[in-house]
Amino acid sequence: MAAGSYALLAPVVDGWTGAVTVTVGATVATVTPRARTSALAVLERVVYEARRVHGAAFVAYTTAAGEFTVEMPATFAIAATGTTATKTGLTATQSGADAYTFPDAVVGGIVPAYGARVRSRTAGRDTGAALLAGGLGFTRGIQKSAGSLALFDTLANSSTMADTLAAGGTYDLAVLRTDNATNITALARLRVAGSSVQRWTELGSSGRVECSVLGVSA
Repeated sequence: MAAGSYALLAPVVDGWTGAVTVTVGATVATVTPRARTSALAVLERVVYEARRVHGAAFVAYTTAAGEFTVEMPATFAIAATGTTATKTGLTATQSGADAYTFPDAVVGGIVPAYGARVRSRTAGRDTGAALLAGGLGFTRGIQKSAGSLALFDTLANSSTMADTLAAGGTYDLAVLRTDNATNITALARLRVAGSSVQRWTELGSSGRVECSVLGVSA
């Protein structure tokens, strides 16, 4: 994991209502989340919509506790309504400044202190059986893309993360800076099937959460 950055894992869930607004003067940029999405996916859309509407740089990153921070060159206000407010941690309107840290952390978000690693095989294709003429039958379709996810943290925190991920689920993963040096990265969507904890480092004081991943997509 690069210095000054955190990996953030956010659950993809149903039940999103309301919207996020970014206001500069009388001009408002609005993002209405899809019914099923993640806080990371919503934040990514907010970044691009704020830039499109306001024509200015808008950056987002995260704290170690999983709280989003947003900045613009000019004074702006940012607010959220409905369940979007709770799920993203934007539980109170922020105004009167050019940078804010959301009041609360992303619901269900996971921030491994020492980073994350994702491994995925390239998607392949199943072909049909050989024909008498020497050719192949119709393709059976695209193979599922599988892989693994490893999260690195203290042993105690790793156990907590493993318990959260043990039941599986769909998550978005991104690496975000802890300052405004770079923009939010592209998201990877993961279908986690289960998890286990292993000791990590020579002293064994750190933990590694190993997760089986059934699918990986950008």
